[in-house]
Amino acid sequence: MKNRTCAGVRRRAATGIVGAAILLSGCSTAPAAGPPSGSTTTAASTDPTPSDPTPSPAPTPEPPRPSGWLAEVTGDAGRLAILGDSFAAGEGAGDYQPAVSGGGDSCHRSLHAPAAELFAPQNIANLACSRATTGHLTAQQRLAVPDPGAGPATDPGTVPAQLEQLQGFEPTLVVLSVGGNNLDFAGILQACLLETTPCSDDPQLVAHAAEQLSTLETNLTDAYSNVAAAVPAPVLVLPYPQLFDEPDGGCGRLSTEEQRFGRDLIDDLNAAIRSAVDSSAASNLYYVDAVEQALAGHGACSPEPFVHAADLSGLLQAADSFTANQELLHPTDAGYRAMTAELVRWAAEHPMP
Repeated sequence: MKNRTCAGVRRRAATGIVGAAILLSGCSTAPAAGPPSGSTTTAASTDPTPSDPTPSPAPTPEPPRPSGWLAEVTGDAGRLAILGDSFAAGEGAGDYQPAVSGGGDSCHRSLHAPAAELFAPQNIANLACSRATTGHLTAQQRLAVPDPGAGPATDPGTVPAQLEQLQGFEPTLVVLSVGGNNLDFAGILQACLLETTPCSDDPQLVAHAAEQLSTLETNLTDAYSNVAAAVPAPVLVLPYPQLFDEPDGGCGRLSTEEQRFGRDLIDDLNAAIRSAVDSSAASNLYYVDAVEQALAGHGACSPEPFVHAADLSGLLQAADSFTANQELLHPTDAGYRAMTAELVRWAAEHPMP
């Protein structure tokens, strides 16, 4: 395991994203992309030089046409099941469909989730949910309260276990992304934003990360076994796309060291995921390694990000909006299209046995 990883920032949670926005108010920021298609929030450019032109939105990539076995399980005749956490649900892409009756909720199941555009909309069961861990595949998940200050009367309820919701659907393909919340990935990145010293220099954070990573592979192995046993269809395990390009300078409040720190963390997380897939005895489980670099050149600190960037504008929006807070450092609609494109390319090079 690399020696620059971190996790577990519960002791900093009280500071919140508002504190991050205040801290960032005096910092340089990277320009953010224009609004993704269907997104509920945007991160506008905050370049302090009025004479500089506002960067144009990054072009939305179109996935190549599926071929071979993937063509056979997609399209109007295919049925897609999406399982796991926010990176499976499509957090950040907008057009969220309610997981519970009565309106919006914290699952943020998007119409633009990975691989969704390869299927007829009526043949997709997006059962993933933001904040989900490996345990929520087999156990119910309590949803987050949109306004924590509203008091206990605001109870958004729970969603059933994802594999319980899957019963009777009979997918031809399953897409799965899970594990990041077991590691408290979102909390780690928030610590990097809030700390006045680099989070990579915090020995408690580093030690906690090592502990979390040491148990993650076992949890993933159990989760994959449960999913693979529940369906005969191919189960494509997606790694987390690298959110940061190789840094060449500061990015808002994220220093060069902290950006590399985030890259190391994602690499370690994906290494645990790959190892768990490789050690699985399931014959229908596959690791889609191509997705790791789906956002290359369009990371959170790039001029044309495919990620909801943690610059000043993005953090100020996150301070005022539950939705924007959840979307922070998640792919945009363009980002998920890029992930789908890499999935299609991977499938063309990896025939099913």
